[in-house]
Amino acid sequence: MVTKPYIPRVPIAPPPVPLPDDYVCPDPEPRDMIQSPTINKAGYVVARHFHERPDTLVRAPCVLNFDPYDMNNRVEPDLLVAFGVKPASILPRNGYIIWEAGKPPDFVMEVASESTHPRDTGFKRELYARLGIAEYWRVDPTGGDFYGYALAGDRFVDGEYRAIDLTTEADGMIWGYSSTLDLCPCWHPAWDWDVDDESHLRFYDRKTGRYLCDFTLVEERLAQEIQARQDAEERIRQLEERLRRG
Repeated sequence: MVTKPYIPRVPIAPPPVPLPDDYVCPDPEPRDMIQSPTINKAGYVVARHFHERPDTLVRAPCVLNFDPYDMNNRVEPDLLVAFGVKPASILPRNGYIIWEAGKPPDFVMEVASESTHPRDTGFKRELYARLGIAEYWRVDPTGGDFYGYALAGDRFVDGEYRAIDLTTEADGMIWGYSSTLDLCPCWHPAWDWDVDDESHLRFYDRKTGRYLCDFTLVEERLAQEIQARQDAEERIRQLEERLRRG
């Protein structure tokens, strides 16, 4: 019989014995290959978006300790965002310890895989609600083979999670608004400008009217700019050569 991990039902208080100063959370467990592109890109673009806010922590993935009496009782969100915290005191721990940070994270996201999806929609959703995490999002890289849907979000209202409204566009894109991040998580079956990308998740900023830029798009645009400059230099060289020949 498998014992279900303990879920706090009251606000978390520090444990009776403080953690050693040199305590470090274990590294997150390895992810399935299907999850990695989405987790890596989500962590990169969201961290880059909030990099000028010194009170904001963005980690993907991240160990989350919620049980002050058993440090082995933990979960590992694929993306975690916390506002109003001190990253300098959290990062050395290699994980987010709620009672040390002083508050639960504000946003978590899970990315589906064959081995993790039952916990994402069951135990973890219940746990995150009990902890009072403001928003919990889920994205399925397959478009729904694991969750039964491509994208979903919940907002903590009056002590429980309530589904966030989503919109499906004519081209198949699904999106919703995260009031916690002030961004729109979007899932699209195929992105015209990045057809080889394995991640279908993007974050749209309504204030700028643009998607947050990720490293794949940055590298692609840089390569295009380099190629365009080289082509222009070659045209100039050919023109100068013709002029010399008269």
